[in-house]
Amino acid sequence: MSQTDHYLDLPSGLRAHYLKWSGPDNAPAIVLNHATGFLARQWQPVAERLAGDHTSYAADTRGHGDTDKPPPEGDNYHWSRFVEDLRAWLDGLGLRGVPFVGHSAGAASGLYLAAERPEFFTRLIAIEPIVMPGGVRLDESRGKEMSEGARRRRAVFESAADAFDHYRSRSLFERWPDEAIRLYVEHGTFPREDGRLQLKCPGEIEGEIFANSASLNIWEVLPRIEAPVLVIRGEHTEDFLGMVAASVAERVPNGRLETVPDAGHLAPMERPDAIADLILDFLS
Repeated sequence: MSQTDHYLDLPSGLRAHYLKWSGPDNAPAIVLNHATGFLARQWQPVAERLAGDHTSYAADTRGHGDTDKPPPEGDNYHWSRFVEDLRAWLDGLGLRGVPFVGHSAGAASGLYLAAERPEFFTRLIAIEPIVMPGGVRLDESRGKEMSEGARRRRAVFESAADAFDHYRSRSLFERWPDEAIRLYVEHGTFPREDGRLQLKCPGEIEGEIFANSASLNIWEVLPRIEAPVLVIRGEHTEDFLGMVAASVAERVPNGRLETVPDAGHLAPMERPDAIADLILDFLS
């Protein structure tokens, strides 16, 4: 398997960074879409497990990783923008009729695109998609809570060791293997002029994304998805997100729900082996 970095200029003017993990010659493509606040590189452990059968593509979404970061104002981080970027990126790469794997908000973008443009995806794997049943009011309340937390998040560290120790001590990362945290620190930060490290995704942008979680009604379009959908939730995810996952699996016409043991909301980083196994089983 080889892993390569690429850039693609989208029609909107956004310069998107993406990764390609090449499988065997003529291996079918699969698309991986990360969660808010993270980055494409964090799919690496999953992509490595898929590389015997597939070539994986994963982009940093707007505001994340090494993709352009428009200012957090206007509609720059409305959720429709992420759907538009995903469509334009797939168009630019000529990817059609491929399986899609998305996590959290990244799963929501793929589900919406599948409903609007069924030619893109043959099957979808949605890992705890952020798709709120119950309407916009619930969505706004949840989005505000997540937005405020993101804006308060620590963004600057004295060193890579300082960043690692910080994340290692946080409950959100308690199930992450050490290597997953190192991957996040290495590729999710950049060196400042003063020698310290700073997160590539600023809290203001992450908070803006969560604040806009009511800007696209994904729940409404789920019944229009033609492709089979596997919805995955973590065994230890909070009750609310587990309920959302089950509701999405019920609402799509051809849905199935699976639970990953010993995982929470961040299952792709916590249990990449189990996620890859579920993907391969679903695609077979």
